[in-house]
Amino acid sequence: MLNLGYPLWLLIAVLMVLGVLTFYVLHGRVADRILVPLTLVLTPLCTVAVLAVAVLISALLLPLFEAPTDSVRQNPQKTPAATPEPTSPETTGPSASPSASPIPSSSVSPSASPSPASSASATASASASASPSP
Repeated sequence: MLNLGYPLWLLIAVLMVLGVLTFYVLHGRVADRILVPLTLVLTPLCTVAVLAVAVLISALLLPLFEAPTDSVRQNPQKTPAATPEPTSPETTGPSASPSASPIPSSSVSPSASPSPASSASATASASASASPSP
């Protein structure tokens, strides 16, 4: 079966309507004996012409209905996000531990270079496991 992406009855209906319109336009302008054959030949050609004009109009009008792009803004202003200042909890009464100090941040980064003792032990254990045992 022919699969055009739309129902076949729609194609037949469009061809019938354009065939009737072509017959109406040609009636009285051409001889009666060539009216029907000329209508049968011109109807598909008129259908293709109507579709081509519809695609052309659609392509010309498409830029008018598209959403505008952000190319107008060339230098967007970035406002830095406000970071809240850390506040320490205030107590109104006597505290249970007089030497309470704030807990250090957990984002302390470890040192980039390992200590010589740990690297030496890691090297020794790696070489010991790499050597074959007798």
